[in-house]
Amino acid sequence: MNKKLIAVALAALPVAAMADVTLYGSLNAGLEHDTATNAASNSGVHDYTSIIGFKGTEDLGNGLKTVWQVENRVVIGGDSKTYGGSSNQLASRQSFVGLDGGNLGQVRIGLINSSLKDLYNVDQWQYDGEMSNYKQTSSTSSYNSGVNGLAVMTNQASRLKNAIRYDSATFYGFSANAVYGFGENKTTSVTKASDIASVGLNYSISDFNFHYAYQKEFNPSNGTNANLTSSSPNSAHINYFEAGYNANNLYVGLAYQDMVGYDWTDEFAGDSNGSTGTALTNQLKSREAALSVAYTIGAFTPKFTYAKGWDQEQGGSSISNTGYQQYVVGVDYALSKRTTAEFAYGRLKADSASSLAVNGADTTYSTLALSMMHNF
Repeated sequence: MNKKLIAVALAALPVAAMADVTLYGSLNAGLEHDTATNAASNSGVHDYTSIIGFKGTEDLGNGLKTVWQVENRVVIGGDSKTYGGSSNQLASRQSFVGLDGGNLGQVRIGLINSSLKDLYNVDQWQYDGEMSNYKQTSSTSSYNSGVNGLAVMTNQASRLKNAIRYDSATFYGFSANAVYGFGENKTTSVTKASDIASVGLNYSISDFNFHYAYQKEFNPSNGTNANLTSSSPNSAHINYFEAGYNANNLYVGLAYQDMVGYDWTDEFAGDSNGSTGTALTNQLKSREAALSVAYTIGAFTPKFTYAKGWDQEQGGSSISNTGYQQYVVGVDYALSKRTTAEFAYGRLKADSASSLAVNGADTTYSTLALSMMHNF
């Protein structure tokens, strides 16, 4: 009876009131086996970022329209981790309301991607993308963050919780954006949390695209890390460059990133501590790059990604054995236009003094995964 009443109520709504609402999403899960040097292996079903969302527009006239989106993280497969603060939280992913002025650009407020979060196209893999519990602190620890994707390189890219963002229109292949997030790592014990600002520049010509993003984090010493004090440096930043070619069934992507104040396992500046000390306090400098190649042959798309983090620097001097190397190899199989299966194997070697290493020894992580994704 209740279902009938709901159907009648929906049918009674004006068509115009529902026409601008789009339901979309992706269900993505797989079987995964993880191993690490001197750590317990881990096998199971993993959710690989399943989402469901609603979005729409309203024409306000004179070339102006309202834009909005509510996107939610859903977890299938029984993963115990939480995402976006809470696995049960509505609007846990990019969610906003704003105005689109056509050639004047678009302004939005809400939970919004930073300029950096928009990029990382070189990360072409289906995986959980989470860095929680990545670093091992004892030889008996297990972990649940696979290396079948670029979780290390992309870890500092965030959705900003309290953000305002402007995106320009595209002119002659160029576009730009600017984002400001207020108090992004704020807790109840923090009086002045870190603001994050980012800008992005994009250019496309024919089948080539080029991207640049800059991110600066202000006041990170007042953030989540209790080891940082008011005398710690008060800013950290990231530069990211990316270029890609996508045509004739071939994709090639190349990316380079340099960071100051972040370690490999940091989300916010200085929020983790490795053998090199606190990254922010020491103004740690980190550099990494990645290359991805994919080629489609019928329903099959073989893929390969290589990533490298060089030895880090501090006070103008290199710190030995603080880098890492990673590769991921696999193949996608298109079951339909909306359903894809993926087989992937990833391997990451962390040098002994890296914050990714176990107990100060060279550490090798590996992940073997078979997954399926359905978009709707």
